[in-house]
Amino acid sequence: MKRIITCFIFLTATLIVNAQMIQYELLQTYTPADLDQLVIDFGLEEINLPAFEHNVEAYKVLYNTPYKHIDSLVQASGAVFIPRGASCPLPIANYGHGTQTKRENASSSLNGGQWEVSLMIAGAYGYMVTSPDYLGLGDADPRVKIHPYTHAFSQGHTSLNMMRSARELASILEEDLNGEIFLYGYSHGGFTTVATHRMIEEEGLTDEFHIAASAPMSGPYDLIDAQVELMISEEEYATPGYLPYIILSYKEMFPELLADISIDDVFVPPYDTLLPPLFYSGDYGIGYINGVCEPVPRDMINPQIMADFENDPNHPLRQALAESHMLDWAPQAPIKLFYCSGDEQVTYLNSELAYDSWVANGAPNVEKANLGAELDHNGCAEQAFFWGLFYFQNHRTCFGVNNNDLVRERIDVFPNPANNEIRFEGLTNQAEIRISNVTGQRILSVRLPDGVLDVSSLENGIYFFELKQQNEDKIRIGKFSIIK
Repeated sequence: MKRIITCFIFLTATLIVNAQMIQYELLQTYTPADLDQLVIDFGLEEINLPAFEHNVEAYKVLYNTPYKHIDSLVQASGAVFIPRGASCPLPIANYGHGTQTKRENASSSLNGGQWEVSLMIAGAYGYMVTSPDYLGLGDADPRVKIHPYTHAFSQGHTSLNMMRSARELASILEEDLNGEIFLYGYSHGGFTTVATHRMIEEEGLTDEFHIAASAPMSGPYDLIDAQVELMISEEEYATPGYLPYIILSYKEMFPELLADISIDDVFVPPYDTLLPPLFYSGDYGIGYINGVCEPVPRDMINPQIMADFENDPNHPLRQALAESHMLDWAPQAPIKLFYCSGDEQVTYLNSELAYDSWVANGAPNVEKANLGAELDHNGCAEQAFFWGLFYFQNHRTCFGVNNNDLVRERIDVFPNPANNEIRFEGLTNQAEIRISNVTGQRILSVRLPDGVLDVSSLENGIYFFELKQQNEDKIRIGKFSIIK
């Protein structure tokens, strides 16, 4: 049954940047059996997800968020996936989806926006997953003519206010959150992830959004050189629609800066009349648009405009792109870049240059992982998601998914790292212990009579445990390493 809550909006100066959830709607409840079937339907059997142990509720939310500047609020939509009956408060994982142009291919439609990724992560790993549709997609505000593609300001705010709205929803549903924020996304979503991470830190929002870890994957972070040079080269490009998407989006977002660039003059025939309606209507997917474009994107652009852009380092479009350039800062929270050097759509140089720049700028906790030259952009995605979740599991503090309301308390073990056995401090009674690996899979569940656990059968790696003593109303949690 659909359940809708309407929230009254008070647009005062102090509330402009805060979440303003307009309404929420329960779309679907997925049982563990439903999720098992979806794994088969989506062909995800090889990912080896942990067992689904609880229902996941999928909600659509509508909310207000800034558009071109901080006080230009417009409506946005998105999906929230909530695992119910977890044994400890939930972390939030905000997912940025890849490039979309068709409005109904949005997460909240349960039809696009890679919504199945969000659903599986909620169901298998116990995160509350927020998945913004992005401005101009989903239940789009009519004032947004086209999704502002690779526009850091609007996409950062869209994610922040999506998470704020999800917190409102969690409060209404009496679902506890633990305050941890995880940010991730692939391709265009990788860009969104970095834009959101940067906004939280540079705008002084770290008390409100505690980033436990961030995992941007194969995103276009270098909008000054690497990615732009790939799209305007004289070689064929796998997704030629990206270039006109940026031009049309930035023309909307920077009308004064780009006042001398007329859309009527940017594209050569027949693309001057063909492309704008395809993007503005919101009725066509990016795959269809790529199919009608020239294989070499620059061949669709007025040669004089292209020459001006290439030869003028201060070209207005370059100035606009520089505002969403992601290399000129130093992330403070843990962040790891995942990418593939075989990526034909988003050059791997984006990730490697971002890593080098952030380290040079003083970032204290940045890592990178090249997942291989043999994987193209689409093939890289599955591996990136898996390793990104592996990375998250090393930074979260609670792993329980079973239904209870017990207080949770951390407990230390020694030795740590261990080899053959570990001992738990302060245990006085017989206890039950459950151990999971870093992907969330439960691998051991035993009784512990004397506070000592034999771990000789475990392979090298990091493990997490939940332990409950008899006659005690709390669960003790922690993690340990095995090194042999």
